[in-house]
Amino acid sequence: MRVPDQEAGVAEIPPHPHLPGYYAAGGSRQRFLNNLFDRTAYGYRAIDKVTGFGSGLLYRRWALRQAGLRAGMRVLDVGCGTGLTARAALRLVGPTGYVIGLDPSSGMLREARKGPCRTLIQGVGEELPFSDGTFDFLSMGYALRHVSDLRVAFREYRRVLRPGGIVLLLEISRPRSAALLTATRFYIRTVVGTAFARATGNQNMRTLMRYWWDTTEHCVAPEAILSALGQAGLGERELRELFNGLIRDYRAINPGGPMAPPRLRNAADAAPRSDRASGGGDSPRGGDPRQ
Repeated sequence: MRVPDQEAGVAEIPPHPHLPGYYAAGGSRQRFLNNLFDRTAYGYRAIDKVTGFGSGLLYRRWALRQAGLRAGMRVLDVGCGTGLTARAALRLVGPTGYVIGLDPSSGMLREARKGPCRTLIQGVGEELPFSDGTFDFLSMGYALRHVSDLRVAFREYRRVLRPGGIVLLLEISRPRSAALLTATRFYIRTVVGTAFARATGNQNMRTLMRYWWDTTEHCVAPEAILSALGQAGLGERELRELFNGLIRDYRAINPGGPMAPPRLRNAADAAPRSDRASGGGDSPRGGDPRQ
């Protein structure tokens, strides 16, 4: 899907409406999220395997490659969670590139440190602690629903990208099929949440999966996300959909440079390869973090 660039005077673009069943209006949302993820981070890798049927790392690696991630690139993974997308990126950029993971949850960062990505920073996508034009590629794996304002976040994404840099947003979304919607809602919100709550004795797991699904089902339409990318000044915006819209990948380019690779392809055009992730990083600040 392609949409033309356009200007709009919208003051704020939240990814979903206020959900009073989880947090009060105002500034308590981020506090709720940090507390929830801090308390459930230790089980998030297992949740990812169950919800993605074991394909999470392979799909992330394939999607990053199709979006244009190449050896030697400088990557920022926003909302890195336990580090799965960062791990997938490390293999693709190789020893001449680097990957930095950023997440607001200290619990998620603790889990991410168990993986190969060693450069991890606590922070939010709306206020990135990096200089302008630091990165070639910015990824966000299934965390778009957790930002407070899409347009503010996307403007930050553009700011830290060099001209021609790439944004890739991976999302689980509300499918168009009523049958698939019902089945997915029951599986994620009820089956997975109940199973992990009972297995761990942690009722926050149930809350996590209910919130995970509710923010998915009530997320703004794809057109609103593409429009917000355009309002932030990002161009060549594209959307790839799989499984009747259950999976949606958004890709955009920071104008002004020659880096843009071929456009997104459908999953049927290529299959993900299984290979081992490796890599690392060092200092997080200013220009090249390795210096």
